[in-house]
This record gives sequence, structure tokens and C-alpha cells, in this order.
Amino acid sequence: MIIVCEPIARGSTHEKVNSGFIYGLRLAYPQEAIRFYADIKHIEAIKNILDHDKIIIGNIEYIPTKFRNLYSIRGMLKYYSPFSKILSDAIEAKVDKIFFFSFNPAILYAIKKLKKKAKFREMKFTFVLHGSFDTVANDKTDPISLPIQKMKNQTDIAYKLRIIGKAKIAELPKVITPFINHFMPWQLISKKLFTDRKMILWNHSADYRYIALSPHIIENAGKYLNVKELNMYTVILPTVFRQPSRQPDNEYAKFAIFGYGNPLVLHNIVVQLSQKKLKNHYEIRIIGMDNRGTSEFPNITCPSPGKRLDRTEMEKYAEDIDAFLILYDKTRYRLSCTGSILESLSYTKPILHFDNDCINAFNRNDNPIGIRCNSLDEFVSKMEEIIENYESYHLDFQNFRKNILKLRNECAIENSVTTLKESFTW
Repeated sequence: MIIVCEPIARGSTHEKVNSGFIYGLRLAYPQEAIRFYADIKHIEAIKNILDHDKIIIGNIEYIPTKFRNLYSIRGMLKYYSPFSKILSDAIEAKVDKIFFFSFNPAILYAIKKLKKKAKFREMKFTFVLHGSFDTVANDKTDPISLPIQKMKNQTDIAYKLRIIGKAKIAELPKVITPFINHFMPWQLISKKLFTDRKMILWNHSADYRYIALSPHIIENAGKYLNVKELNMYTVILPTVFRQPSRQPDNEYAKFAIFGYGNPLVLHNIVVQLSQKKLKNHYEIRIIGMDNRGTSEFPNITCPSPGKRLDRTEMEKYAEDIDAFLILYDKTRYRLSCTGSILESLSYTKPILHFDNDCINAFNRNDNPIGIRCNSLDEFVSKMEEIIENYESYHLDFQNFRKNILKLRNECAIENSVTTLKESFTW
């Protein structure tokens, strides 16, 4: 039996990556039963995306599990009960390994404390590295220069309050709790005492292994940690890719932000574009819920401000898009991987992006899938060029799409099955 646990994701968060891992585990261990512990809403999202992607995973058992107080010191105490139950279930099933799709320092601390108990001493664990691993990088890089550093009346707090205001009564506890915890003293204390670096190094042994989602993570992490000693592997963004979409046939250029995006950077871009005397029409579509700082611009659309779209809706709004905009600079995703690049590959969309280690690992000089820019001015100028010379860019977009299909073959989960087994079988 393969036991898998997702203690952080709720709803559709990480649904594509986690469903890709489940599919990869089925390929790696075709005869084994799979038991999946996760929040009930995430289980529903996983079932939906597997059904959507027409992937049949036989012999899988879903165990709804509640994980509370994720990032507080109090949460560390709360973790012991569900994790103790999961580890005990594993022993009862004669399983000595658990695969964690995500973790944070509090989770790692709880697991390592539980492992000190005699009955859990032989347990082994594989953890997937996500965004918090970026904190391991203890040096600073300069962000891109933004003329506008704040958006008028569009602060994070104001935005979160609007989200709370739109939430249904039944959803309020889930929406309000993270907002309140952000200002609590235990949040600040726990971030200082419990970090990814400290918890990964603390009581490390051969019984712990880690999976990075891109080669650049291992390369960069090697500057700060002994990645070989810490048993780190690379499984490239396990994704079940949808059928390639056809080339859009638009009258004018259509760009999109797919997912969370970066509101402040987008605000700077659209302000500068609005100041140019563009002859041609264009659209930037926010296929997500965060349209802060853009609602007053006529060329910016957001089908669902403040409300999460489901996968079918996101696909519908992505269909006629020429290129995805990825707005993260060098300071972001140095030791992690954004789902934005995964989505661009899945939907066969060329990208326009800033110089960024994560995106550069996929948009390579030998197989370009889009256009890389080094500054805000260059980014805006490139958008202007595409908008004003849209027809002449059709061939470029076609070539990028061909290269994306090559890259999809490289990144297919089937090519990572051997590494996946190595990271989990020892």
C-alpha cells in the first residue's frame, strides 16, 4: 500500500500537481493500493480533476482528514493527533513509508517529534518542496524597478476585507481565521523559531527524502544546503497535460494572467501601456479573482473578481488567449516552482515573462517557449510591439507552441517514474 498525505492544500489548491503525483505513483506502483489523507474539499477537487483529465486511478481510498491551525505554535500541538493517527494506521497496514504532498516547518517538527516514539521509529517520509522552501535562500536579490510601489486604496488588507465581505456565512470561519492569525504574536514567534532550514536540518537522517519540482531548485539550493546529504530529488512538475489547444485566430492580441498573478506589477504595466498612443486594440484577461489596481482600465477584463473560478471556467477563458503573462521577477521562486509555468504548458500558451530562475528553467535558449524580459520598460515595450504588429507575431507564437509540445514530452510524468520510485522506495 502507498500512503499519501496532503496536510495543507484546501479545495483546488495544488490540484494539478497533486493529481499528477497520484497518477505518477500509480504508474510507479501499478499493483499497490493507494490511501490518500486530505481535507474533504481537496479530495473532491482531486477527484474532479482526475475525472476532468480522464485519468482512472483504481484501488484508491480517500480518507477525509481535518488539519487545523496550520502555521501557529498552537498548530504544532494540534498536528500530533491527526499525524499520530495516520502513522498508527500505516503501522497497522504494515506500511513504513508516507508520502507528503506538502509540508511546513510546524508539520516537519511534529513528524520528527512523533518519529522519536518507539512505535514510529522505523517510519520513513518523502516530502514535496513548495513555496516556503524559498526562505532557505539567505541572501538578497534586487527586485525589478517599479515606478508605482503602491496601488491607491488597493492594499492587501482592503482586498482581504472585501473577500471576507463576499464570503457566505458558512465560509466565514475559513476565510477569517488566516486573516486574524496574520496579526497574532504567535505567528511572528513561530516564523522566527521554526523555519524550513532549521526543521529540515534538525534530526535529519536517511529516513527523510525531499522532492523538488524543477532542476533549478536543486541547483540553487546547493548554494545554501548539502542537497545530496539531505536526499533531494527532482520530479519535474508532475502534470497530466490536456489535449493541445488550437492556435487562436483573433482580431487583436489577447494576453492573460492565469491564476494568482502579481497585482502590483500588472498595475505598473497597464499604467504604462495606457500612456502609450496605441493604434490597435488589445486585451489582458485576468483568469483569476484578483483584479486590484486594474478595474478602471478598459483593456483589462476579469470575469470573476473576488471569486474563484473552477477548472472548466478557467479553461473556457483561456481558449482564445495568445500568450500568458508571468509577472514574477528574480526575487521569486528561487527555490520553488510556480504553477503558472505548468498552466502555460498544459494549455499550450506561449509566455511573456521577467528574468526568473524558475521560468528560465523551462524557457530555454535551445527551445524557447516565449519571450524573456529584464525590466519593466522592456516588458511593456515588448507588449506594445506585439499589440501593434500582431499579425507578424503569428508565426512566432506558432513556433513557441511547437516548442511547448516538445517540452511537454520532456516533462511528462512518465519520464519521472524512475526518479519518483527512487525518492520513495528505500
